Amino acid sequence: MARLYLCLLLVLCCIDSLAQRRLVVVDMDLLVPVAGANVVSRLGVQTTDSMGVVYVAKDSKTITISHVNYESLILNLNKEEGDTIYMLSKLLNLQEVLVLGKGKLPDYRELNKGFQLDKTEAQLVGADPSKAASFDLGKVLSALIPKKWRPGYKKAQRKKRLKEILEEY
Repeated sequence: MARLYLCLLLVLCCIDSLAQRRLVVVDMDLLVPVAGANVVSRLGVQTTDSMGVVYVAKDSKTITISHVNYESLILNLNKEEGDTIYMLSKLLNLQEVLVLGKGKLPDYRELNKGFQLDKTEAQLVGADPSKAASFDLGKVLSALIPKKWRPGYKKAQRKKRLKEILEEY
C-alpha cells in the first residue's frame, strides 16, 4: 500500500513538471496575432502558429521573442501576469507621399492616332454602326511602351550600328 501511495505521489509531481503556459503574441498597433514569431525558452525554440499562440514551460523564467518584422523582446515571465505579449513593429507606415516629376511631357498626339479612324474605317462606320467605337489596341500599346522596351529594338539598333560601321569603312 505504501508503494501505491509513493507511485501516486510521484505521478502527481511529474504532471506538475509537464505543465505549460499558453502565450499569445500580438501586434501592438493592429492587435492582430503575429504568426511565425520565434520564442526561445528553456524547452528550446518554438514558433507561434497562425493565431499567435505558443506554449512554453511553466517554470521558464525568461523567454526571447523575435520576428523579422518586429523588434526582438526579452521577457521575465515571473513578472508577467497576462498571457498576451505585445510586439512593436519595425516597419514604418508612411502617411502620404508626394511625387514631383521634371522633364518634358510625353507627346500624346501619337497616342491619339490610335483612336482616330482611317479613311476606310470612316467609310465603314457609315455602313456598320457597330464599328463607330473601334480603335486599334496595337497602336495604343505601341504608343505607351517606350521603343527600347519593344521586342526587336536591340536587334534593330545593332543592325543600324553595323550598317553605319560598314558605310564608314
